[in-house]
Amino acid sequence: MTTTETFPVPPFRLLLPAGWEEVPADEAAVRALVERSSEVFRAAHRPDLDAQFRRLLQAAARKMTQGRVFALYLQTEVPEDRILPLSITAAVADGQLGGTLDRQVTELFRERGAGFLRDDNAIVRWEADTTAGGELEGTAARVLNYLIAVPGTGRRTALLFTTTIPHPTEEDDGFRDRFIDELCLLSDTIVSTFAWESDEA
Repeated sequence: MTTTETFPVPPFRLLLPAGWEEVPADEAAVRALVERSSEVFRAAHRPDLDAQFRRLLQAAARKMTQGRVFALYLQTEVPEDRILPLSITAAVADGQLGGTLDRQVTELFRERGAGFLRDDNAIVRWEADTTAGGELEGTAARVLNYLIAVPGTGRRTALLFTTTIPHPTEEDDGFRDRFIDELCLLSDTIVSTFAWESDEA
């Protein structure tokens, strides 16, 4: 999987599972994801997850332009009973006041429990559990972030992948936590395949 020339970062590769696709970050893609996930949640008799995922995606759509999100990674060609409540976005992140991202990365390690995803230390990973208020009241999600410095920018610009995994807020018998862990592993596996198209990018 490669980016197009219109993306605001050098071309890169990301290996996606069968049935997944990279699509532009626009309202049409979000609507398509909402429709597919809604069918699955309704079939599973989980209107609560349907409503939560719908609100999360709608909020994400509104933040796309603000957050410089340029691509979505999602399932597009899988049976309905295999659609997973998981979406990945790709965005551009810049250092504060035109500086490097070094200070932010240091804070991520110190305050957010960040670590490196791969042995080459090229991908910084951190995660958090969130419970939203306001229009997203009652919605919970595991959010995973991956930061990758863009070559040739002196660590002033980075590529930011964000994975959102919505889940029910009520306690259960442990299935929820196991399911979330499996989706986190899937997200890590996808992002770990990341590579720039050219070392000279």
